[in-house]
Amino acid sequence: MRQEVGRYRCRGSDGREYIVVEYQNMVAFDGMSGRQYRPGTKELRLEHGGAVNFIDENTFQILSTDEIIQKVD
Repeated sequence: MRQEVGRYRCRGSDGREYIVVEYQNMVAFDGMSGRQYRPGTKELRLEHGGAVNFIDENTFQILSTDEIIQKVD
């Protein structure tokens, strides 16, 4: 199961804006009290689905174009 944990408004060097969505994969396991979920890996995607790499807390890379984008406050 995957759940959204964050959305970040970002901008490229050409001024174009993007929304980066952060997802947390939840790992299911059967415990003593039934099915439980634990946080797993995180992934970043553009709002329309394109893959994004994390560079640092404020910087991302769009994989399809290699464009570097920055968070906007």
